[in-house]
Amino acid sequence: MSNERTDSFANRLKIAMELNNINQIELSEKTKAFSKNISQSLINKYLKGKALARQDNIYILCKILNVDEAWLMGFDVPIERTPDELRTTSDIFQYNAIDSAMSPLLDIGDIAFVKKSTEYENGQTILFRLDNKEYIRKVIENNNVVEFQAMNFHYPTLKFTKKDLIDKKFQLVGRVIKVENRSAFK
Repeated sequence: MSNERTDSFANRLKIAMELNNINQIELSEKTKAFSKNISQSLINKYLKGKALARQDNIYILCKILNVDEAWLMGFDVPIERTPDELRTTSDIFQYNAIDSAMSPLLDIGDIAFVKKSTEYENGQTILFRLDNKEYIRKVIENNNVVEFQAMNFHYPTLKFTKKDLIDKKFQLVGRVIKVENRSAFK
């Protein structure tokens, strides 16, 4: 990585938002999934160069916009973000829950410890991607139908055929082996 900035944080944020076709209000709303609200007015200050984001906010913005943290800060590195699970050499990594689908076991901001895996067993709770969106759900297979069940009844069960999963670019990241439930102590 080059030690020199070649662009401003404000300009890179604008580019990332344009690439994701997202406005300030939508971006602010998406930050709530990380148990933190980066206000629209703060995002506006970022875009005008009147404020620089703290490290935790940069991480959240990069997760949402799927860009590399160093790139967003203006460094001469590729824009592509390395997924969290590839940032560690360990087979086990931490994942911050982005929804409350598995509540009360795992709520927004709680930590799931995930063991990288290329296969799952029926009944396991897994972290996976569908159409590049991440989910943690319990997987139930019946014949040719795969169900991803949430614990929170406000979230629907996702049902797909195995062909649907291929079309939706299903990617297993790993299985949840432990959770750290911080939300219970708020």
